[in-house]
Amino acid sequence: MTRANKNPTERKAEFITAAEELFLEKGFENTSVDDIVARVGVAKGLFYYYFSSKEALMAALADRYLDEIDALIHKAMDEEGLTALQMLNKLSPSQVVISGRSREVMKLFHHERNQAFHLMMEERAQKILVPALERIVSKGCEEGIFHTEYPHETSVAMVAMFTALKRSVMVEDDPQRWNRFLAVSRELLERLLDARPGTFSEFLMNLPPKGECPKKLN
Repeated sequence: MTRANKNPTERKAEFITAAEELFLEKGFENTSVDDIVARVGVAKGLFYYYFSSKEALMAALADRYLDEIDALIHKAMDEEGLTALQMLNKLSPSQVVISGRSREVMKLFHHERNQAFHLMMEERAQKILVPALERIVSKGCEEGIFHTEYPHETSVAMVAMFTALKRSVMVEDDPQRWNRFLAVSRELLERLLDARPGTFSEFLMNLPPKGECPKKLN
């Protein structure tokens, strides 16, 4: 029996939520369109009204993750009276929480098929993160804790650095590699921003403590 009519935005969101649940439960390859429409409780034809394929639905799920990151970043940036370091500490955990969720779904793809989605997410994430980081870097320069004449380019470099480092660390759930990621991140930030040693000693303090992997942030 088909559920009551809903507006297109609600119905599309319902498909995306159902797909995310099923991908995590069964894996992408083992989840069929029939499974998704059964979970939503609608006719199969309605799925194809919103999505051309299961892969297109995955792209919509990726967009959802990035929209959530964008909203969390704006919330962190809009808080009054924060220093540059406080803004950075609010920004980073928000991004990692969502990227942790997305990683759990994305890794269900076969490696080769996954690359286009990862690249798409990284490109859009850069567009979201760079303006926020540029604002933080500029504020830190005004406060005298950072020193750079190129806040925008430095922010681009920060995103590229974290993307590359996370890619090397997230392949395995290895606490030692995760702890090295945090240590190296702090050291490289000090060099990029010409900040005094120890400036980022509490950076990412809200992420998993030593010995825990980031995937536990759910």
